[in-house]
Amino acid sequence: MKPVCMLKGIFLALFFAPVSGVFAESWTCQQGELVRHVLTFYSNSPERLPCKVFYSKPNENVMPRTLWQAQNTENFCETKAAAFVEKLESWGWQCTVDGQVPGRDGTGQGDDS
Repeated sequence: MKPVCMLKGIFLALFFAPVSGVFAESWTCQQGELVRHVLTFYSNSPERLPCKVFYSKPNENVMPRTLWQAQNTENFCETKAAAFVEKLESWGWQCTVDGQVPGRDGTGQGDDS
């Protein structure tokens, strides 16, 4: 198996597998036909550390990359991931929180007050 395919498989397993004690927050960004995924991964959920921020280009045969990781600094990954998504949006990408219901603000509270 090619290393790129194997790493993609590992990333997808982390991204989609419901593993006990693992939690991830993710965004999907789209610009035309291009897609980007940004994933904040917590290996000891509900603990927020350690954490990693992954970035992938799923349709372009590019290996997922770890952009940032933290062992000791609270909210480091969340802050970095959110800032990166904002940067993508400033470049014209349309980003949504994965699993977000349209018309919701991402907190589960909704924005229809």
